[in-house]
Amino acid sequence: MNPHLLLSNWFFVFLSVIGFKHPRRLAYCTHRDLPYRKPVNMPDSTPTVFIFCALACEARALIDAWQLKKLSDGRHPFAIYADSQRVVVVTGIGKINMAGAVGYVMALFANPVMPVMLNLGIAGHRHFPLGGLVLGYKIIDSETRRAFYPQFPFTVTIPTQTVSTVSKPNVDYSDDGVFDMEASGFYEMAVKFSSSELIHVVKIISDNSGSPITAISEAQVAQWIAAQLGLFGDLLQALLAQSQQSRSQDSELYGQLVKEFRFTVSGCLKLKALLQRWRVLKGDAPLIWQSSRLKSGKAFLIWLEKQLDDAAFFL
Repeated sequence: MNPHLLLSNWFFVFLSVIGFKHPRRLAYCTHRDLPYRKPVNMPDSTPTVFIFCALACEARALIDAWQLKKLSDGRHPFAIYADSQRVVVVTGIGKINMAGAVGYVMALFANPVMPVMLNLGIAGHRHFPLGGLVLGYKIIDSETRRAFYPQFPFTVTIPTQTVSTVSKPNVDYSDDGVFDMEASGFYEMAVKFSSSELIHVVKIISDNSGSPITAISEAQVAQWIAAQLGLFGDLLQALLAQSQQSRSQDSELYGQLVKEFRFTVSGCLKLKALLQRWRVLKGDAPLIWQSSRLKSGKAFLIWLEKQLDDAAFFL
């Protein structure tokens, strides 16, 4: 598929996330006939780690520590830094910018399997000390009241808190929770590309009732995040191990299915994509097809696609 068309399709998904009700009306605006040019500095392999930051100062410590190179193609609407394994994106402030960046970047890179996806950035809390690291165990959109629940099938060594995403900076610190402006937009889009145990919101406390948001400086934010790289790295290693385990489980199931059914080359590719979609929608729920009496690989693919299309998607 032409990558320009893929990007267009995910742009329509983004529109639906922010409330646009009829993305199909824009179907004729896709770049179906445009030639594809690989972006400058694009890694040859598909990375497995994607980190999204609203501000450049939030991303700086990671870019420097990992020596990432900027994709220097001027057509990108977001600043993207990458190597063969990791991608860091500067999205701009707000949940709409964040959701748009997630959809764009995940379409730009070729079909990452079970990627680790993180939102790293600053947030406020009533009394937590400045520079502290917090992991979101519940993400709430303060406008829509939708809630998302990241999964933790690994040992958590970072304090956890509810993260409430607001449209304007919270300056009264009235609730005992963490406040940011991007997390819900990140999570709602990210679950379309990976599994909930691999998608997390990581926040650095930048302001509290004793040090208001007006006192934040870019240099201080970069220093706070640099000071937490060790703890952040431990979390990343735990998530990568979890990702590897999930891919191994999918590989075992794939091997079982290709032994039982005959698939064409294109059918094998479709099978891998559908199994990844099953993992995203269903997590560790077993795939049970034996009672359906399917007689061919084509019949199995039709059956699995219908199971996925009919599945209720609850977060």
